[in-house]
Amino acid sequence: MLLKTYLQKHFVHKPAFASLLGITVERLDQLIAAKAVPEPTYVCDGNTISSAVFGVIETEESIYGDYFRPECSRWVKIADQAAPGQERDAVFSVLSHELKLGLQDYFKEPEMIEKKIQDFLPYFLNGTFGLCIADPSTGTSIARKEVLQLKLTELTENGSNPSPEAISKSELLQLIDDYALSSMPFSPAEYERSSRKRLVDDLRPAVAKA
Repeated sequence: MLLKTYLQKHFVHKPAFASLLGITVERLDQLIAAKAVPEPTYVCDGNTISSAVFGVIETEESIYGDYFRPECSRWVKIADQAAPGQERDAVFSVLSHELKLGLQDYFKEPEMIEKKIQDFLPYFLNGTFGLCIADPSTGTSIARKEVLQLKLTELTENGSNPSPEAISKSELLQLIDDYALSSMPFSPAEYERSSRKRLVDDLRPAVAKA
């Protein structure tokens, strides 16, 4: 798949994203500057594609613009409808509550849940979740993907052990499938370095053979 095709399938460029929300690009920029909503997941300058996750990657395709996941429109709507000066608090209140709901089945200690929430917030803001999570529109789906990746990484030693003793083959294959559904396919520019390749496409056949 071409990078341009991937972006067209999963993302919208900045003017279209603002139009989708019924706001101006200037208003979107204000909300990003206030650290109330996610930055663009990808920034393309014709020669490179850059993200907070993978940095700057050279590309042979000539693509320009800032690209956002349309699913992130929910967060911008919450911010845009908040009282002036309360945009960030409005978004973070909803996000933190939903993250807590998604984390509490895995982490039992309230202190650990709060720590994880605080750890997630910078990644929410810098566009990371738009890159790696299938549905970044809710905190619960963000937490689900992160928990599944944590489980899978711990059990398989980051994909290097296809037959861990702590889980049956059928359960491990189901965990891989659940993780695959919760995560993005990743763009062709970064796929070789992605968790999708390591924890799904490489690991699944190794588990099946083990």
